[in-house]
Amino acid sequence: MTREQAADPAALAAEVARLADLAALQHLIERYLASLDEGVFDESWARSLFTEDIEMTFPVGSHQGITGVTGFISEIMARWGRTHHHGSGGSVDLDGDRAAVSWSLIASHVHYGSPPPPEATEYFQLGGRFTGTARRTPDGWRFDRLGLRIVWTTGTVPKDVTRVDTQTLDTRGNAAPSPA
Repeated sequence: MTREQAADPAALAAEVARLADLAALQHLIERYLASLDEGVFDESWARSLFTEDIEMTFPVGSHQGITGVTGFISEIMARWGRTHHHGSGGSVDLDGDRAAVSWSLIASHVHYGSPPPPEATEYFQLGGRFTGTARRTPDGWRFDRLGLRIVWTTGTVPKDVTRVDTQTLDTRGNAAPSPA
């Protein structure tokens, strides 16, 4: 914002509103990631993060609608004794009452029965990128679409994961480049 724009009350108010939206969307992203590690997936949790028509596409399954989203996420997260989700700063592209969002993720999943630190744990780790959209609701910003694309994994996958949606895998670079 230029000094001249800052002197214009309407321009200043619009810039403050834009910055408030950006902060609210960053907070939405941070709350979502932190909630995965806290592990409380109830109706209040779902309604504080998602719209009624939420669409989720994850490597181990997809879900549509607020009804049942708590069970969907609970089932995914129940595979682990404890987790640690670390996300990058989010990228937010505002367009009025809608926004495109994305952020990088490193997620560590500790298997049940693993000893606490400083002992070595059995784990599964992944790196990937969340992408989605959010929209402004009467209760604030909420995700209406959220997907996870996996770039890499390491460690042991739980035995009950027998299939992964291949559309959620980033396979760039799996084949060597063709000679020119």
